[in-house]
Amino acid sequence: MSKSDILENVIAKDFRKGLLKFFILKMLDRVDMHGYAMMTKIEEVSGWKVSPGSLYPTLFNLSTQGFVKVKIVNMRKMFSLTTKGKNFIEQINSNFETGLNEINRIFNEL
Repeated sequence: MSKSDILENVIAKDFRKGLLKFFILKMLDRVDMHGYAMMTKIEEVSGWKVSPGSLYPTLFNLSTQGFVKVKIVNMRKMFSLTTKGKNFIEQINSNFETGLNEINRIFNEL
């Protein structure tokens, strides 16, 4: 593997890691889910195989921040959005296009 391939993999990994919490919140905005279902859905849609070592710490952080709550259903941890999480994802949804346009503007000026 070349140095540029390694750099590309590191950048892609960091980028995906930064998006993981938004992916989780977006999925939970639609339906309550357990961790394995989230990992499967992300891989199905994006091709990215999320590890439990990435997913569960992110879920823990989202729970600590008050965006996600956990309940036990059929001996599985089911995750759902709190009111704070729903409000946050609504803000993301309403500002998404503006945010993409701003990123595009910055990239074009760099």
